[in-house]
Amino acid sequence: MLEQILELKKRREARLRQKLAAGNQRYERLRHTLSSLADERKILQESWARLGQNGCGRLARDRLHALKRELEEFFQRDKTLEEEIASLEGECARWRHERVDLQQQIQQMRIDQEKLEWVLNEGRDAYS
Repeated sequence: MLEQILELKKRREARLRQKLAAGNQRYERLRHTLSSLADERKILQESWARLGQNGCGRLARDRLHALKRELEEFFQRDKTLEEEIASLEGECARWRHERVDLQQQIQQMRIDQEKLEWVLNEGRDAYS
């Protein structure tokens, strides 16, 4: 009976470790995506600033309207990137909390297994 419980606990620990490994891989992908989005946003903001500098001085009406449209597109893309970055950062934070919980579960599982192994090994000796 105790052997079966120990085997169940070992399988549960293996599942928790697999979940932890998969989550860590996802976290690394999220961090890479975050980095890419931050780089894209920086380039966008630099382009936006250059475009704004090019718009200094007198402009023909049609060029002014085109410039306004371009600036609005930059603004909208920047907002979108900002929201995506915030969302990914939230996901990363959730994973970090979940990872701590999984690590605690794994640790508790190891303690439980060690107790069962002790009972199985020492318990037999006690009744011999």
